[in-house]
Amino acid sequence: MSEVSWVRTVYLYLFALVGLTITVIGTVMLVNLALKAWIFTKADTGYNYVERPPTIYVERDVELMTALADCADKCELTETQQKQLAAWQSDYEWWQKNQKNTDVDYSERSRHQQASTAVSMIVVGLPLYLYHWAIIKRNRRKKEREDV
Repeated sequence: MSEVSWVRTVYLYLFALVGLTITVIGTVMLVNLALKAWIFTKADTGYNYVERPPTIYVERDVELMTALADCADKCELTETQQKQLAAWQSDYEWWQKNQKNTDVDYSERSRHQQASTAVSMIVVGLPLYLYHWAIIKRNRRKKEREDV
């Protein structure tokens, strides 16, 4: 066996193994996803929660900021502090309009990400494996014919 032939054989088997490994990992991820979605439905319930506002938007803080805004002149707030308070209020109003009623299903989003990753691994790994394995089989048949 020549050195080039040996290197080519190692290359073919290595990439066939890599392709098979990627395909197996992707398939395992899809099976895991299917099990979580249809059989073990409570497996990822910890991820399913409604998006909560940052602590700055808690009602207690809203009341405090409103009281501060009402007494801005009496409390002797600096111009910078008044600007910060106004920016906070506008941020809070924006949040109320755009985020307060959003119900984000984190488990569904996680499943979509996992499915996307798994399918892409299979789409890349399976052809890689099949192509290199087909070359290996073709080389074996060719060698067997030459040996006869």
